[in-house]
Amino acid sequence: MEPDAPSTRPSSMRSLALSVAALLLPLSLAACGSSDDGDDVATDPGPTASSSPTPSPTAAPTVGTYPEFEPTDYTFELTVSCFCMGAGVPVVVTVADAEVVGAVYGMDQSGGRDGEIQAGDPADKFFWLTINDVIEKANDTEAARVDVEWPAGQDYPNSVYVDGDQQIADDETGYTIANVEVT
Repeated sequence: MEPDAPSTRPSSMRSLALSVAALLLPLSLAACGSSDDGDDVATDPGPTASSSPTPSPTAAPTVGTYPEFEPTDYTFELTVSCFCMGAGVPVVVTVADAEVVGAVYGMDQSGGRDGEIQAGDPADKFFWLTINDVIEKANDTEAARVDVEWPAGQDYPNSVYVDGDQQIADDETGYTIANVEVT
């Protein structure tokens, strides 16, 4: 007497067949959709542009063209995001005659690489920046990447992110400005 033949193929063969089919399907669809005629032209079904010029340019500032913050006496909250001590802890910065005259941590933080930080403790000199110092970083045309969030009509940016060199790890720095009070 002969043993009964299996009614289904082994599951490993089925898995292999499904995997091959899954790989070949996108390739075959891509091949069907491509043509090498060389005369593919995109058309714009939208309305044509008007021939009358706009009265004045409406260009927004870009890296290298952000204006300075005019007030010289103010306080603000600066939060720096970087791979450094005290990062992420808000610092209350006081500026008089366009120079930083004081900077203190704005909240407690415990543990981590920073140890204990108490609100009111003097901030490291690294955080002694004016708003114009942050704007200067926003204007860094040599950086690999600069992202600026500057709301229309506001005299200063909300945030600036600078990556000095894409080939260097951990050199990225973010600056957030909040609670600006001109005195």
